[in-house]
Order: sequence, then C-alpha cells, then structure tokens
Amino acid sequence: MTTAIPYHVEINRIIELLASQIYQTPLALLRENCQNAFDAVLERIWLDPEFEAPEITVNITSSRIQVSDNGIGMTPEDLRSHYWRAGSSGKNNPQSRAAGVVGTFGIGAMANFGVASELIITTESWKTGQRTKSSVERERLSANEPCISIDELPSEGLAGTTVEIIVDQGVNVSVADAVTYISEAVKYVQVPVIVNGDPVSKHEFTEALSKPGTADSVVHEEVMVTGQIEASVEMAMGPNGEPWVRVSNLRDGTDEIQGEVILAQDLHQIHAYRTGFALASSAVQSYFGLGGVANLSSLTPTAGREALTTSSVQFLQNLVTGLERLIGERLGTLEVSDNSTRFMEWARRNNRIDLCGHISVQLEPGGKYQSLGSLQRATNDRTWNLYGGREKTIIDNFATDEQPLIVLSATQPRKSCQEAYLRNYVNVVSVPDQPTIIETKPESKWSLGESALAFRLGSIMESDYFVPCIVQFGHISHGLPLIVDTSQRPVLITLDSQSSTIAPILQLYDTDYEALTSFVKDFIRNAIFPKISQLVPSSNRDGAAAFLRSIRRPRDLFEYEHTDLGTLNEIWHEYAQGHISMVEAARQSASIVRSTIQVLDSATASTVDEVLSDVVANEKLLADVEVEDELTALPAITRPDVESDAKLLLVPDGEEPLRGYRGFLALTDRVRREHTDFFLQPHRTEIVWGGQKAMYIFQHHSGEFSLYYDLQGNELLSGGPSGIRLPTSTIIVKNQVYIPIPDVVLGGFWVAPGGRKSFEVRCDLLFPEPP
Repeated sequence: MTTAIPYHVEINRIIELLASQIYQTPLALLRENCQNAFDAVLERIWLDPEFEAPEITVNITSSRIQVSDNGIGMTPEDLRSHYWRAGSSGKNNPQSRAAGVVGTFGIGAMANFGVASELIITTESWKTGQRTKSSVERERLSANEPCISIDELPSEGLAGTTVEIIVDQGVNVSVADAVTYISEAVKYVQVPVIVNGDPVSKHEFTEALSKPGTADSVVHEEVMVTGQIEASVEMAMGPNGEPWVRVSNLRDGTDEIQGEVILAQDLHQIHAYRTGFALASSAVQSYFGLGGVANLSSLTPTAGREALTTSSVQFLQNLVTGLERLIGERLGTLEVSDNSTRFMEWARRNNRIDLCGHISVQLEPGGKYQSLGSLQRATNDRTWNLYGGREKTIIDNFATDEQPLIVLSATQPRKSCQEAYLRNYVNVVSVPDQPTIIETKPESKWSLGESALAFRLGSIMESDYFVPCIVQFGHISHGLPLIVDTSQRPVLITLDSQSSTIAPILQLYDTDYEALTSFVKDFIRNAIFPKISQLVPSSNRDGAAAFLRSIRRPRDLFEYEHTDLGTLNEIWHEYAQGHISMVEAARQSASIVRSTIQVLDSATASTVDEVLSDVVANEKLLADVEVEDELTALPAITRPDVESDAKLLLVPDGEEPLRGYRGFLALTDRVRREHTDFFLQPHRTEIVWGGQKAMYIFQHHSGEFSLYYDLQGNELLSGGPSGIRLPTSTIIVKNQVYIPIPDVVLGGFWVAPGGRKSFEVRCDLLFPEPP
C-alpha cells in the first residue's frame, strides 16, 4: 500500500544556513537592523514636518544586541505582511523611495538568525499609535506551524522600533569589532546614531577625502560628464598632477540623482553609500586609479549588501570614464602633467596626444629638458633629430650645440607620448639606430632544431594569434636575440641562434623534444607578442566587437543552469506573491548561494612546480628577454594538456617566484566555463583590495571592455585598502584558470592544514564609455 507523507522543513536550520551564506559576516545583522532603523527615521522625517529629534541607539554586549529608533514604527499588519515575511518589503513604494530609504529587499530579518537564538521586536506605529511586541525563538521557527508571537500593548505615545537580539551561546561576538563595524557603516549618516553611548554618525564626506592644498582648482557647472550623465564637477590637482574630483548635482537624462561623489588618484576602491548609509565597496577600470566615496540615490546593493548590482557598478564605471576625460583635458593645460605617469598612460590609451604639450623631453648635449609644446612652437621650418635609444656613441655623434638631439625617455608611457607628439606636431627625423641583420642563414643549412623551431613558431603564430609569419635565422647586431619586421606581410621574424635566448630553445630539440612546443608558446608570449600585438585581429574595435559577439552567443536551453534564471531578490519576491512555497524559495536561494561561493582548503593547495614544472623552468630561461612595458596586455600562459585539481598554487619560500608571484588562485568552475574565452585573449591585470574584499580588473587588450572578478571573504586580506597594476600572469590549463595573487594579500588566501576559507564571488563584463 502506498502512503503519502508531508515534506518536513527544518525552517530554523534553512534560515540559519541562508543567513550565514548571504551575509558574509555575522556582524551583518548590525548593519541590517541599523539600516531598517535609518529607513524608518527617514520615512518619518519625510511624513512629519514637526519631527525634530530623530535618533538611533545601538547597544552591544557579547550576549545581547539592541537597536532602537524613533522612526515611523510598524503596525501589527506591517509585522505580519512584511517584517516576518521574507521577500516582502513595505518600502517598495514611491513614498519610501522619495524619503531616500536604503533597503527594499525584505529579507534583512534573516541576517539575525545567523547569530540570534531569539529575536524580540517592540514597535509603535507613528501613523496609528498601535504598539506591538513580537518575538520568536530560532528553534521554534516553522513553515507549517504558528511560531511567531504578536501581542498588542498599550500605546506609550513614543513611535519607533526596538529590535533585541539574544545572541546564541555558540556565537562569539567581539564587542570591539562590532562597534567598529557599525560605526563605519553609519559614519556619514546625517541622523544621530549612538553606539554604546558614543555618537558615531554625522561625519561629512569631505572628511573622507580632503581637497589637496593647491591653488589649482576649477569648477564646471552642469557639464556633460559622459553619455546622459550631467553634473557639477570640481577638480583640483596635487603637486604631481594627482587629481581630486568632487561631483554633485547629478542628472542621468531627466532623472535627478541625489548625492555626491568624491574621488582621488591611487585609492582604487569606491566605497558606495546611499543617503549616507554604507552599501559596499567596488572598483572600476581607471587609468588614474580613482577611488573614494560615492553617496548616490541611484546605487543599489545586492541582497546581502556585500556588493553592488551590476548596473550600479556599470554606472560608476561610466562616471569614472567621463571624469577621467575631464581630468585629462584639465591636466593637459597644466605643467604638472609632466609629473603624472597616470596622465600619460591615459593620453596614449585614449589617443589624446594633443594634450601632452607640457611633457618634457631631453635635449643633448647638456642633458637639458624642454616641453614638447615649446619644441612645437619653436619648430617653424626647423628639423630636429630624434633618437629613441640609449647608445652614448650615437648621442655624442649627433648631438651638437647647433643641432641639438632630442632623446626619448627609456620608460613607458612617457616615451610613447613623447614620440607620438613629436611625430605629429614637430618636424623630426630619426637618427639611425636600427638593429640590423648582418647575415642570414640559408634554409638548406638549418639544423633540425632550427627547422623544428621555425615550424612551431609559425604554426602557433597562425593558430593562436592569427598573424602569419616567416621565420629565418641569422646574425643580428646590438646583441639582440630577434628582430620582428611588421612592415611586411607575412611578418618576418629573424632569430639569432647564438643568442642566450634562442640557443636554449634549440637545445630542447635534442634534450627534451616534448617540451619544445610549450617553450615556444612561452617565448612568443614574452618576446614576440608585445611587438605584434596591434596586428592581432581582436586588438582593434571591430575585432573586439566580433569577439564579444562570440562570447555572448545565445546558449541552448539545456546549457542554462538554474542559477542563471533568477536572483535572490526575485526568488523571495515570488515567495511573497504566493507563487512558490517557502521550501522552494529556500531551495532556490541555497542553489544560487552555492554557485557563487568559492571554497579553499589545505587539501586543494599544491605547488606551482608540481603542476607546471615546465612553466617554471621556461620562465627562468626567458628571464633575460627584454620587455618594453611589463604592464602591457599579454596572453595567458597556456597548458591545455595539463589537468589540475588544485584551487591554489603556491611557490614555497626559498624558491624563485613565478613572474614575481608566490600564489595563483583558480577561478570558480562557473566563471571558468563562462569566461575562459576572455582569458585566452591578451589582457592587462589590476587588483584592488580592502578589508575582506579583493577585486581583479582584467582589461581586454583592445581597451574596449574589461572583466571584473570580485572576491568577498570573511577575514581581513591585508592591513589597509590599496591597489596595484600587475604584469599579466594568468595561467590556463585544461580544467582550470589561475589568476595571480600579489604577496601583500597572499596571506588572506592561504589556508592552514585542516582549515577552510570561503569567498563570495561576482564576475561580469564592464564597458567604459568612449570619451
């Protein structure tokens, strides 16, 4: 006989799990409850013109947390329909949005159950005067039985809400950490917030990022920043051309955006706020490394508030791209632009060489420096000699008092800006310093190793980079190992078999034939690609667009995971509307959470040498290859025949780091499946970090778009926020994509034996708007 039984749901356990997964730290309950209190106060300020003394009070002990406000309060119906109903928010209405509320998800109550054994709500409605006490113990939570008590109390004439959390005995709450955490979240809230007796709010954003003490300052009123974004922009430049910018009175088309943005160079992270309440930190692609604070009504957090939505990040990206145009145009009028490498990089990448007139260049004899603009003005019918090398004998031969020699910088991006400006605006003739091919070796006299090398090099150039080439061998002047002639098609590559770079490759033919192909791939990546990068089809705008179409191709229905079909907010909204059950909502939410969590443990760590011994050996042999610009876009290191289960690759102390790194992190499987094609393209690498978050920005070599990879952990990654551009060292094997970890944050990813760390991951494409 067949019988049917109900599906039993341990709802207290489900909510506990969801709380711990959605909110990366148990202290998130402080933020969620303070945000609810702040929203209640904002709504009362909006509705009650006589409301003069708003206040939020937070009291924290190791066993009890209490958050009180004198805001709008809740009625018994509000408690039933919204507070105790996950996915339903009473703030999804025009009135609340006009008041500037921060939260609209309706799942914040879940944050409490990662810590609370009991939750007690006492509230009195400003609208109706009804006073209510409601509570629930986590152990009694049920989807099938009544478990939450709601008791009506006599009105006290004091509108507002008090949330009291009884901390579970198994949870260790550090009072000092909790006070610091919530104080940082509310420091710019313009409502008094008292934490354990001390006022912590009402700070001004100008305190976060003070204007540099400089006479150079300019204000643009109602300037079109980018696209449809119009704003008032104040800019100031530091002594070395470091920009500081404040943006206010924003308008996106016809929509006003309340708030302001203050940014400065080399801060990298943008700390986002809404009505002064902290949301999350983010990073965008920025040539100046812009970072700071953005307090905007248009910014929206994800459900757990550990990150911004993709549209919010893209809005910040567009804003920063437009601001950099204004900054670059301003710096181009100032002498301090000669001190700003960031400005030079921006100018050359955005084809604004016309703004480089204040950049100086060396004149010989005498080693004097003169601005490019002054050379342009002094040109008339005069022709200047130009030299891009460092050979002293050539400088001495061509530099005279009657005919000074312009000597380009040895470093990038200054050298590129100097040369482009001079060739566009000054009459210059290059001094001959061209390395030459003294003699070539007939193909009939090639060794077997030379023939094998030429064949592999040509086939890899054609298959991996779509750049046909002809390879020849010969003796090269200046001690160079190779010359790449891109003026002809196919490209002509000449190799010197006797050089210290080429000779070890040829030896592999006799000593380790199987390693020859991988070595040639690494040789092309390090020595040849930087010289032919502009010829790779995807490096131009049309090629980049074609590549984007290929990686965005429609997927067949069976290829979609459930996690592609909804977000936490949508799922809980469906539950609130009665379209799905609590059980189904919990199951779908857990599915999403699992797909965005990256877990590291000691069992998934390995050494680089164990997995990629040939890469380590090849990098040592290629260490002397001269790279003009280490931060340029480079292809990944690829080993498609290698498999690895390791999630973390480490270089032990005492051994040489791989391209300067001692750690490499595997991407999550989902990101690897969706974005490996991107990482196979040449790209630049930047990482910013702060607190528990690290964000990678990988810029496609066309400059048309980037991919960010955001990791949110539950431990501090380093002592303070910072960021850096890195030599690209992505490693791709058959079943993994590894990205480099700078030493300064490597400790945040290292896992002790038997330990375990988890990170919430977000990944998406960014599209800077063209200037």
